[in-house]
Amino acid sequence: MVGVVRGLIAGFGRRWLDNLLLLIFDTIRSFPGIIFALAIIALLGPSLATVILVIAITSMPIYARVMRTQTEALRSSEYVAAERSMGAGTTRILAVHVLPNVIGPLLILVSMDVPAVIAVEAGLSFLGMGVRPPTPDWGAILNDGYSYINQTPWLVIAGGIPIVFATLGFTFLGEALRDIFDPKLRKDL
Repeated sequence: MVGVVRGLIAGFGRRWLDNLLLLIFDTIRSFPGIIFALAIIALLGPSLATVILVIAITSMPIYARVMRTQTEALRSSEYVAAERSMGAGTTRILAVHVLPNVIGPLLILVSMDVPAVIAVEAGLSFLGMGVRPPTPDWGAILNDGYSYINQTPWLVIAGGIPIVFATLGFTFLGEALRDIFDPKLRKDL
C-alpha cells in the first residue's frame, strides 16, 4: 500500500516531488536485497515482523515505480482533464479515476511477486534468520529435513514440494490475470 500511494503521488504530483520520490525509490533498490535483509535482521533480530518489514521495504519501490508510470500515462488523459475542469480535487481524481484504471497491472504484479516473497521468506528461515519456532514455516521444514538428507532425502523433497506448488500456482494466477486485464492479449476481440 505504501508503494501504491507513493507511486500515485509521484506520478500525479509536482515534478520536484516526483524527482525526490524517484531518488528514494532508486536508493532503496540500489541495495542488494539479500544483503539488505541480512543487515536488517542482524539489527532487529529474526522474527516474523522483521521478515515482513524487510519484504515490505524491498518491494515498495517496485510497486511505486509501476504505479508512477501508470499514473503518468493517465495524468494527461481526456477524462482526467474533464474532471479537473469540473473542479474535482486531486484526491478525488486519484481515487475515482486513476486508481481503478491501474488496479489491473497492480494485481498482476502482486500475483507474480508472491513466488519471490515465498522464496525470500523460506530462504531466510532456512538460514535460521526468519520466522522462529514454534511458528510453522517452509524454510524451517526444509532446514529440519536437510539435517537428515543423507539418511532420508524424501524429507527435503516433501518439504520443497509445497513451495514449488505455491510458486507455480501464483505464477499461473499472474499469467491468467495478465490475459484478463491486457486487452491486446484477448482473443475474443
